[in-house]
Amino acid sequence: MSSNTFSTGILEWYNIHKRDLPWRNHPEPYHVLVSEIMLQQTQVSRVIEKFYEFTRRFPTLQDLARASKAEVIRAWSGLGYNRRALLLHRFAQVVVEEHQGIIPNTREELIKLPGIGPYTAGSIASFAFNKPEPAIDVNVRRIYMRYFEGKDQGAPMGKKEEQELYQLIKSTIPEDQSSALHNALMDFGSSVCTRDTPQCGGCPLRQACQFAPRYTIQKEKALFVMEKKVEKGVSENGRYIPNRIFRGRIVELVRKNENKEWLLEELGKAVKKDYSALEKDWLRSLCQGLQKDKLIVFTSQGERIVLHLPW
Repeated sequence: MSSNTFSTGILEWYNIHKRDLPWRNHPEPYHVLVSEIMLQQTQVSRVIEKFYEFTRRFPTLQDLARASKAEVIRAWSGLGYNRRALLLHRFAQVVVEEHQGIIPNTREELIKLPGIGPYTAGSIASFAFNKPEPAIDVNVRRIYMRYFEGKDQGAPMGKKEEQELYQLIKSTIPEDQSSALHNALMDFGSSVCTRDTPQCGGCPLRQACQFAPRYTIQKEKALFVMEKKVEKGVSENGRYIPNRIFRGRIVELVRKNENKEWLLEELGKAVKKDYSALEKDWLRSLCQGLQKDKLIVFTSQGERIVLHLPW
């Protein structure tokens, strides 16, 4: 199978079906950075709204670096995973302090900065600077494994397998089109080569794809193994809610009630609709976790607790 056939097919599809996203319209490094951090664990539709708000509040990296932690957390409100906001803020400060306010353009330099892992380093290098650097998330991994290997991801990859996948993806990046290819992969993975119900029948790559015949002939559900761990959480009024939602509620409550003294049961009922006294250890652990992440300061004396922001 030709890697040129693959990338040409993806790009031709993208030219017709690409999504209109604000960070694509103006792919400057700062906008790419903000969007990539926001898109971690958050749906695109929600990110679009917050992206506009956040970049209006902090138009440049320097504006973000000068802001207080409290201002950044307030601007981040509604996105969840507030720790991302603190890491983004610290990233901006370090780049201003150590790189004269210029975001590095190589994976090697980027990955040394706060909040930047292998995927984010690759995505900034590719999307913002058009570097031929693979940005491998679950969508990209799924597409390549299906097309070239004829199978779903299966068990977690070892280092050797990850490196082989990295080299494979790198070999398919056309010259000067890394940003376009990666944007195409993101859209293709969300609408055609989806996790549970891939649209193989209408896929422009099906003629050369190793997975399509298997899926089409057997008419079975995709053989995909869970890509991510199930988030920890608890039931609220019969519905499973991830702990991150309750963490967000606690932070929001502290914003509105700085230094208020709470009874543990009173706090529980304020953040969980059907809270019971049996859940007080769970509630304490959430507060302790938020304190560990430097999002709140939590002090307790028996059943009485005081919560405030650490800045």
